[in-house]
Amino acid sequence: MPPSLTTGFAQHMAPGIRQIVGTNLEGRKSYYSMLNNVETTVRNYEDYLAGVGLPIAVEKPQGQNIQAFDPIEGLTKRLTPKVYAIAMEVSEEAWDDDLYANKGSAIRDGANGLADSLAERVEIEAHRPWTAEGFATSGAYWPVLPDNSAFFSASHNPLFGGVGPVQGNRPSTDADLSITSLRAGLIQFRKYKNDQGLRIPAISQPTTLIVSPDDEYNAMEIIKSPDRPDTANRSINVTPSLSILVDPYLSDDTDAWFLQAKKHYAYFLWRKRPVLDSFDDRRARVAIHTILGRFSNAPVHWLGNYGSTGA
Repeated sequence: MPPSLTTGFAQHMAPGIRQIVGTNLEGRKSYYSMLNNVETTVRNYEDYLAGVGLPIAVEKPQGQNIQAFDPIEGLTKRLTPKVYAIAMEVSEEAWDDDLYANKGSAIRDGANGLADSLAERVEIEAHRPWTAEGFATSGAYWPVLPDNSAFFSASHNPLFGGVGPVQGNRPSTDADLSITSLRAGLIQFRKYKNDQGLRIPAISQPTTLIVSPDDEYNAMEIIKSPDRPDTANRSINVTPSLSILVDPYLSDDTDAWFLQAKKHYAYFLWRKRPVLDSFDDRRARVAIHTILGRFSNAPVHWLGNYGSTGA
């Protein structure tokens, strides 16, 4: 793109504007860090290896040797950081002649807006597993797990050689958020086992209900009402207390909802945190402002997350 010139910002050069609205929307909130385990890396890529320990102990008949078992090594998932960046150029004349430097100038605040721009890209990429891509059985780009199954599936097979059950982190029939569907998800969550059939208390206890803004009040009524909101009999609402995360980036399917445990395996890796830079093209008398970040993210295992696309 050519630099911002005075000809493209005539109103910025003329008196009479009280304020310019919409160029710097303050108060951004980070959502990606509430869905992912955010870590840093110094490598070109990081591999995550699936593995599981021993199965449940078996009976030893009298006089017989103790039976031996081996841990199991599974497949790997590779996260390769990509570079995301954006720049803005502005001529010296446009910068000097701008009369609204402290009133929301698109020229001045455009440089500040670089951070907002990259932050939005971070959120979009980090939310991919919680959109339709995370439920896809074919054609999904990177939320696919190491065994090529979808992040959210009604049937996840154990690692090859494991004796654990086939399990799902998605209902067999997707349903909108309600007391009935939420409780079904909580029950399914509580029953999770590892790939060798052992109970996993640290991962089978969901702590957060994640919904779109369209489902915010529905979620609050289900979780916070002292009485069940789905009956006139004033039955006590015994639904477990969960923190509610209202996530505006869940825009693909506004009636999709999710449960997440404190321990889970969705990762976001920063290779290079956002770097702002400014420099001049002295011959053209143009200022150039840039921001750049390098990161990758993906779930490497389904445990700790449960989701429904809604009805």
